Amino acid sequence: MDATPELTDTITERVRISGITVTGIPLRPGTAEYYDAASDRGYSRDPSSGWNVEGIGGLIMDAQNAHVDGSGYYHYHGIPSAVTTDLDGTLFGYAADGFEIHYMGDQVQSSWQLKNGERESGPGGAHDGTYVQDYAFVEGSGDLDECNGGLLDGQYVYFATDTYPFFPRCFRGTVSTDFIGGRGERPAPVDGERPPRGDGTPRP
Repeated sequence: MDATPELTDTITERVRISGITVTGIPLRPGTAEYYDAASDRGYSRDPSSGWNVEGIGGLIMDAQNAHVDGSGYYHYHGIPSAVTTDLDGTLFGYAADGFEIHYMGDQVQSSWQLKNGERESGPGGAHDGTYVQDYAFVEGSGDLDECNGGLLDGQYVYFATDTYPFFPRCFRGTVSTDFIGGRGERPAPVDGERPPRGDGTPRP
């Protein structure tokens, strides 16, 4: 990752690893699982339903909001108390583009919110956080931008939050190719404008 990160005019999404903690454990909040009515588990690696299972709320985690993947790699999906209780200050880790990640508990709030009402397709039922698509970015509803970033002492950083998205899932700096997987880049929003949709088209 970049040791001297700078903000760019693009946003990179769907990286494989969001970053690492100061203790060296990978942050991987996203999953490769999707709702699949034909699967005994209710989900599979088939993305055709469009309903991506959220790690926290959708999969089984240990007491540190983590688990081991199929390759044997231990990684965090949510906030690990084993890390946050021993922080020297607020520095929690480093993101895939090199910017710092800080943890400040309830002093900083994400701007991602659970949607109201019922799901209109796929698994049905209420938007309860089981799927990524249960959440929507509501600008101004919290302190942070859609990448869970903001200013700290005049510097742009990301934040680890107790609520979704937990860690940054998009990045405003240059992401090392070692971290990237899935979709690529899209234009960054201009200050005062609503961020574009995931496919890069403007929001109304």
